[in-house]
Amino acid sequence: MNGEIELLGDVFERSVRNWPDKLALKKGDTTYTYRQLKDEVVKLKNHLLELGLRKGDKFAVMGENSPEWAIGYLAIVRAGLVSVPVDRLSQDAEIIHILTRSESKGIIISETYLEKLNELKGEIRNIKHIIPMGKIKRLPQKKDITVTGIDPKGMAVLIFTSGTTGTSKAVMLSHYNIICNIKSVERFIEITEKDTLCSIIPMHHTFEGTAGFLFPLFRGAAIYYPPSIKPTDILATMKESKVTCLIAVPLLFEKFVGAVYRKVASGPLPTKIMFNAISGIGAVVPFLRKPLFARVRKEMGLGHLRIACAGGAALTDKVAKALQLLAVPILQGYGLTESAPVLSVSPLEKPNVKSVGVAIPDVEIRIDDPDENGIGEIIARGPNIMLGYYKDKEATDEVLRDGWLYTGDLGYMDKDGYVYITGRKKSLIVTQTGKNIQPEELEAKLIKSEWVKEVLVIPRIDQKTRKEQICALIFPDYERLEMHRQEKGVEMSETDVQNLYKGIVREVNEALPAYKKITEFEIRDEEFPKTSTQKIKRHLFADRGVRV
Repeated sequence: MNGEIELLGDVFERSVRNWPDKLALKKGDTTYTYRQLKDEVVKLKNHLLELGLRKGDKFAVMGENSPEWAIGYLAIVRAGLVSVPVDRLSQDAEIIHILTRSESKGIIISETYLEKLNELKGEIRNIKHIIPMGKIKRLPQKKDITVTGIDPKGMAVLIFTSGTTGTSKAVMLSHYNIICNIKSVERFIEITEKDTLCSIIPMHHTFEGTAGFLFPLFRGAAIYYPPSIKPTDILATMKESKVTCLIAVPLLFEKFVGAVYRKVASGPLPTKIMFNAISGIGAVVPFLRKPLFARVRKEMGLGHLRIACAGGAALTDKVAKALQLLAVPILQGYGLTESAPVLSVSPLEKPNVKSVGVAIPDVEIRIDDPDENGIGEIIARGPNIMLGYYKDKEATDEVLRDGWLYTGDLGYMDKDGYVYITGRKKSLIVTQTGKNIQPEELEAKLIKSEWVKEVLVIPRIDQKTRKEQICALIFPDYERLEMHRQEKGVEMSETDVQNLYKGIVREVNEALPAYKKITEFEIRDEEFPKTSTQKIKRHLFADRGVRV
């Protein structure tokens, strides 16, 4: 690997040399320049080594997104230890599982979750050291303890995937895996010391860890952390930071778009007419979108935005097109925790909202065993592919074969190398006649409706006929329904709502072959349970014949 930085603990060294007094991290009144960031990381690294920890020992970090979370992570890997990021919103049983299974010797934790950890201590006997994040600044400066012999290709991070399948696996990533991924992304996405980012995705997630944390520090950018994930705090932080680069899950962009259209819908008639007029102009003349919607972007906190990247889940076609109309420079990325995580990015100069982009440099993507439509399992190889699953050879051998990572995602590639994801291999529905149905294809058609907020298509056994039915679980856009009620001045009975969604399903079915048609639907009162990156936990609804 070319370049002088080979270890994660050194990822900010170039920035420290070039811009020592430039802002690196900020949350509220707490700020760190690059020089101060390094001082704090070295100080905490020395403290960890003074505890008697040895290279390769596991040490966890858990808490809200903050400079102290970043310092904790960097100090752990700089000491030659293995960082174990923990989702702060995990259930007690999952926290116990992660800390026990990883054999973590200690944890750096936010004071917010200290009481929770103390309640669980009796069930996590391997945790010997608990370091509250507030203690980091109070640690004394001592003589630096030199650490030598850290293997760049040795494990640096152990990440437990929450995923949507219900099976938590521990992914082993090396310094080399993540540094290579950073350097590949660097050749594809330009971020400089002049850029500012607003950290929204939880830092324990690999997408945020690499793209929203380590990569910006590698490039000398500044990272701002909102006080909370409330929309008002996020908006205020984006305005304060004059954010130029935004990395977020699709749900955030969906909320931005929804807020714009709700504001227009509730405004006076002249506002609606003006918005519709400039939308029409922008749709026909793309280069006018930026000046026409400048005020809208400013109110969204995106007045200085140079680049926006959606990842962690699929960006819907309607949201992507709305963002393009508003002149938000959006691109999509695709990857897995197992690939550190980025595999492909949609280039800004040749955007394709239906695709997750092309393979980044040094990564090769292929479609394995494609069917007559060119759809098969997406597989990838490159220096960013994980070492394997921790103490799970069987699971490792299942997905790592001859240097290729079998992603479990189904998709196809066009002649220009753009990758399109069509579904998950494990969620594939196979009919009694042997036909394959990808539920994500049907979900994509239903979600296009303005009345559908979330949807999940699952197989369900009819208790009378014992035949498998295709069932759509629909969570309506209740805000949109309420706005419609107010605009029209009419009440909508339960029967009216049922008929509305029956019509939506019927319209989708009209364009489908018989074996793909949705045979029943169910309206939900609550949002679907999701992972930390807002993917629906499909496994909770996959039991055939069970109403959830």
